[in-house]
Amino acid sequence: MTTSGPEQPFDDPGLPPPVYPPPYPGPPPPGYYSAYPAYTTYPGYPPRPPGTNGKAIAALATALGGLICCGLPSIVGLVLGIIAMRETRRTGQNGFGLAVAAVVISTLLIIVGVIYFALTTLLYAGNWQWAP
Repeated sequence: MTTSGPEQPFDDPGLPPPVYPPPYPGPPPPGYYSAYPAYTTYPGYPPRPPGTNGKAIAALATALGGLICCGLPSIVGLVLGIIAMRETRRTGQNGFGLAVAAVVISTLLIIVGVIYFALTTLLYAGNWQWAP
């Protein structure tokens, strides 16, 4: 077996440097992206409803109203918050975070209200008094 010349190393100094495309300054030429239509949603799915879910806003408002009104509106805030969480997840509308905040605030207010009611009932039933 004969070789015609010396074995060439991997990096051949006789080859020209690789040619890269020059950078294209500015926007692409017109019609460059025309092959692909602009999709705002996935094909086959309905578009996202605009704005924030109204039930989520109402849930947060009633949950915060429960802070002022001794926790009574917080029950409504809890129910509206759960409904709004399911609705925003199903439709993809904005407001899921508002609904979660309403559920958390309402739940905490209801728990504090139940503990307060239980303690005051136990104190009155036990005939407890402040006098020493």
